[in-house]
Amino acid sequence: MANKNQLLRYLIIDELLRNRQKKFPTKEDILEVIRDRTDKDYSDSSLEKDMKAMRANFNAPIEFHNFHRGYFYGYKQKNKRGEMIYEEDREYRFMSISLSQKDLTALNFAESILQGFKDTNIFGEFTDAINKVLDAVEISKQLKDTEKGYKNFIQTENAGYTLGRGWLSDVLMSIKEQKQIHFEYKKFAQEDVSQRTLHPYLLKEFKGRWYVVGYNPDRQSIATFALDRIVSLQISSLSVMYPEKLGFEPDRYYDNCFGITRLSEEKAEEIILSFDSFSGNYLKTKPLHSTQEILIDTEQEFRIRLELIINRDLVMELLSFGDSLKVISPKRLVEEMKSLLKATLERYNQ
Repeated sequence: MANKNQLLRYLIIDELLRNRQKKFPTKEDILEVIRDRTDKDYSDSSLEKDMKAMRANFNAPIEFHNFHRGYFYGYKQKNKRGEMIYEEDREYRFMSISLSQKDLTALNFAESILQGFKDTNIFGEFTDAINKVLDAVEISKQLKDTEKGYKNFIQTENAGYTLGRGWLSDVLMSIKEQKQIHFEYKKFAQEDVSQRTLHPYLLKEFKGRWYVVGYNPDRQSIATFALDRIVSLQISSLSVMYPEKLGFEPDRYYDNCFGITRLSEEKAEEIILSFDSFSGNYLKTKPLHSTQEILIDTEQEFRIRLELIINRDLVMELLSFGDSLKVISPKRLVEEMKSLLKATLERYNQ
């Protein structure tokens, strides 16, 4: 794998070959720019080695144009009359990366978020790929004269390393290879560890925790298990039952669901919620769910319609709005909210 100094030179060469204002840079042009930007000596033979490596490792179509006496991305071949024909390749991008300053800003932001996952086992399997991208981003930042590290003024919500992320790699591999998994599972409310078998189909993240969804042969139904409650796990040699046979669509399972909790037989219901205008401003910029539809938007009220399964995750989210929310319908959700709020008040009265 190329080091950062090599990649920096590759990116400089790539930039010069793609420069439409000054096409066909000569060897002297390239040598001068690399020496200037790296503050290091750089020889003709080093340039030839770098171009050879770019051709071999990154499929860079670098050719020398005899007429223009310079290099370009493209192809050349002799026609039937023995004349050299040149064809430029304007689509090629070194490492498939062509970054603007706006792109770099977005990547730096993403990089700051990914720091929360740096200890996750799953990243170990893609170390080379990640390093290539991060090296290219780091070098591109140098080329764009980025002066200040984004970590100095970006703080992301990160509660630290969460138990269960260590199983991400194995679970993802089992889903990819369509293999069953066997694991020891310990619920929060139980002391004993139980043995479980699952045909895994889907990984789902919710509020910083990861879950695996699949077919539970013991209960003959779709089930969800939290990765942070798995004690040990093994990938079986047995294949999973195809989800199509169960009528299970992993990509549609959570379409009308807030959070992670749902049963296959549950149906979505029309939910009408009334908020004060202050909370409404937040819900307009960050909807509660993709099914959110605005019914009323005034200075007195912000009312929305949702099409969701009523589950505990949704109820807990609604409770977090406090006195800024009133549930209009359905009636059973109204009654459940009343009951929970009453129980909360009684705890304070004890």
